[in-house]
Amino acid sequence: MTQPSHSGSRVSFATPQVNLYAHDIEASLRFYRDVLGFTEAFRTPREGPPEHVELQVGTLRLGLATFDALRLQHGIRTEPGPPRGELVLFADDADRAYRWTTSRGASSVRPPHEFRTRVRSAIADPDGNRVVFTSAPAASAGSSDRPSFRNHLFDLYTADIATSCRFYGGLLGFRETFRTPEQGSPDHVEMELGPLNLGVSTLEALHRHHGLSGGGGPPRGEVVLWTGDADAAFVWLTARGAPGLSPPHDFARTLRGAWIADPDGNPVQLVVRRASR
Repeated sequence: MTQPSHSGSRVSFATPQVNLYAHDIEASLRFYRDVLGFTEAFRTPREGPPEHVELQVGTLRLGLATFDALRLQHGIRTEPGPPRGELVLFADDADRAYRWTTSRGASSVRPPHEFRTRVRSAIADPDGNRVVFTSAPAASAGSSDRPSFRNHLFDLYTADIATSCRFYGGLLGFRETFRTPEQGSPDHVEMELGPLNLGVSTLEALHRHHGLSGGGGPPRGEVVLWTGDADAAFVWLTARGAPGLSPPHDFARTLRGAWIADPDGNPVQLVVRRASR
């Protein structure tokens, strides 16, 4: 295979998704599919215990991948540790979403509370990843129906928000849509690429606003970016300073992918279907 030039044109990405690493995919499925109402879209292998399952809610594509598959197929070793990010789901009633999930066994992280002009609550999935519900303040209707979600945000905690913004915005091409505060160094910045809404938040603001800790420890999930040439994307990004975690290789019969790390060490997967090369 001919190595792409380091000085080639900027690579582009499409159809991003989020993958979370899980010890027990079936337990994670019961949480995301049966409790939260995500729809299963894909699994591999189709028979027996799955190594990877993809779920859908609204525009969010959420993958669940086993720690063992990550190690055996891609040479990336990680394990549970302090949360490094959170999945934020915009609900009609954050209080009701919290009651619904905790009554079905989800661990509470933070009960409903007012934050700026929103109401937030937080729970943990079976692997300890945080799931946050947010909504406009409203009187609870007391409904026992499963909550529904209108939008999402995958929020990564960072020690250096300016560097993270340069990585996701300047290097990977995410477009900034929101920041707070607007002047000075921000606590939180939101960006989008295709259907994925991505946030970066400072660890200091996480503790100051919500009394929570995170960051450090091994990675627990990844952002996945589909591209036209995973080899070229890997060379282009590593030539510009992104650490390589796993060089380009074939996997899952029809895919070719590579992994780099963001400034906080979170993996970013670059992937292409080999038939399109």
